[in-house]
Amino acid sequence: MSNKIILLFLCVFSVNLFSQSEDSLNSFWLKQVEINAKKLSLGDATNQISKDNLENVLGKNGFSLIRKGVFFAQDIYADGLKKGDINVVIDGERYHSACPNRMDSPLTRINPLDLESVDLNKSSNNIQAGLGGVVQFNRSIPNDNLNVQLGLSTLTGAQNGIDFAGATDFQNQRINLRYANGSPFVDGDKRTFSDSYGFKENYNFTLAEGSLRGMINKLSYGFSFSYTDNVSFPYLLMDERLNRVYSSFIRYENHKLYFNFTDHVMDNDLRVNTMLMRTSAKNLTVGAIGDFYEIVYRNWDANNFFKSAMVNLENDLMPNVNSYLVNLFKTFEFSRIQLHSKIGLSYQKVGDESREEFYNVYFNNVKLERYFPVFSFGISHTNIIFNNVGLGGMIEVNSESPETESLFIAVKKPGTKPAWSGNPNLDQPIKATLRSSITYNNFSLELFGSKVWNYNNLSKQFIDQTAFLTYSNIDATILGANFYTKYDFLEFDLSYLWAKNNSNNLPLSEIPPLKIGTKIISPEYLNFTFFLKHTYNDAQLRIDDLLDETTSGAWNKIDLGINYNFNQYSVSVEIENILNANYYQHLSYLRDPFASGLKVFEPGRVFRISFKTNQLF
Repeated sequence: MSNKIILLFLCVFSVNLFSQSEDSLNSFWLKQVEINAKKLSLGDATNQISKDNLENVLGKNGFSLIRKGVFFAQDIYADGLKKGDINVVIDGERYHSACPNRMDSPLTRINPLDLESVDLNKSSNNIQAGLGGVVQFNRSIPNDNLNVQLGLSTLTGAQNGIDFAGATDFQNQRINLRYANGSPFVDGDKRTFSDSYGFKENYNFTLAEGSLRGMINKLSYGFSFSYTDNVSFPYLLMDERLNRVYSSFIRYENHKLYFNFTDHVMDNDLRVNTMLMRTSAKNLTVGAIGDFYEIVYRNWDANNFFKSAMVNLENDLMPNVNSYLVNLFKTFEFSRIQLHSKIGLSYQKVGDESREEFYNVYFNNVKLERYFPVFSFGISHTNIIFNNVGLGGMIEVNSESPETESLFIAVKKPGTKPAWSGNPNLDQPIKATLRSSITYNNFSLELFGSKVWNYNNLSKQFIDQTAFLTYSNIDATILGANFYTKYDFLEFDLSYLWAKNNSNNLPLSEIPPLKIGTKIISPEYLNFTFFLKHTYNDAQLRIDDLLDETTSGAWNKIDLGINYNFNQYSVSVEIENILNANYYQHLSYLRDPFASGLKVFEPGRVFRISFKTNQLF
């Protein structure tokens, strides 16, 4: 293994010394987060966040988002890794997807008026980091005095909708409510979902959320409930018909106990169909976390059926899998050097052992319970050398257990469609990364290289000349660069990835192409600011033909907006995709086991008007 690591090269330089300013595309603005004299942490950046337009905050510094449905249904990619490789936590709480296709991605758990900032960390120097890092959303603290926040965002043009949120603080207690309703978007050629993707009509979606959080001395607590229905997912063959999430937590000083439960239903009844497909899934997560430890229990159960006049097929799609995780973490700080280490154990077991018969068709010596050692070790060095020039370097090795889906998903499909089977015998992936960085005032450059052994990759295999889809272990190499600069009223960012499947000498699948963003922001005049933003995505020609991945073309998008801020009031008017470009993203269709195989175009021209008030009495 050590001989292969020479493929890595010096890298990494986009470490922000200070938090970025508010993004004018946000519909909900949060308090400015000041980070003073913060130690450089390679691969980490802190930004402010809003829920309905995550691309403007999370789509930077090597991070990419895929829009799978309406605006709050997105999934995250970073430095060539994706989905479950990158953990998403809210104040240390893990939220696992109940949907095997991640319709209920953890990013959907964000409540904009309840949050203050987001930390994007692509390294393993965090107890909750996955193979590709962690995204941490940080809640703000309820006010002792009476404080009322209101946010209203309306959309028209290529998408119609309304999004209202309100929060009230008093004596360190906060009540937060949110309601959103809208229609699926149309693309730049004004084609609706029913025109392009086989929907019976263009069904409105609904989102409702409510939460209560409070503090009493060193004790804090919270409860929340969210509800969505009829969320259209043209990337998939089914849509989210119903999703309910219940959660609560209690915390004393730095020790926290939490739980969340998701009840999810998806089917294809919104589409023109000759066969009804439906999946019902439930996920329970219970966890405890402190400064140096984490304990997590998860139960995931999902059932699926296909029904028509000729077919009646049922699947124990996720056969009541129980997962346990224990982590211990320690950081050692020196003047310019930081060491971090994590050691833990993951245990996963199939509760419905009758499902072994399904796996035995495809694999020998099937294991229905697995133990995986979890570990990470890294060393980083940062230094300010002269005239605000900062240099940094990091080398780290980490390993996580395979995703539960990769191990145990089980779907037999009707007709000649290939079955989908997890691989219960997968080995766990091990990743070694070398990073380097250079920063100068508002300039940052990051170069990195990663070698991943036993990466759990989608693969098409055959048994008795019958194809089936599963996961297999491959070796992969990922190289990349991220660049960011801000000079006066100009912002510029660039991200590029090159990735290879070393096991078959083909490009690694689902890798975003070169992305360049340029933004001009005017000086403030009479409380007004203006912005003009251009986004360029290059064509992606490096694809994995064995997985039926296809190339994608280059595209350009221009956004325009104006902000007005006065005391505690903010108003913005934005036009997204002002030239009504008709385009789709490369990360738009590899969504098995129920992928539609369609390239889904992004919204055309959208007009957004947003209002926010934050009044302290």
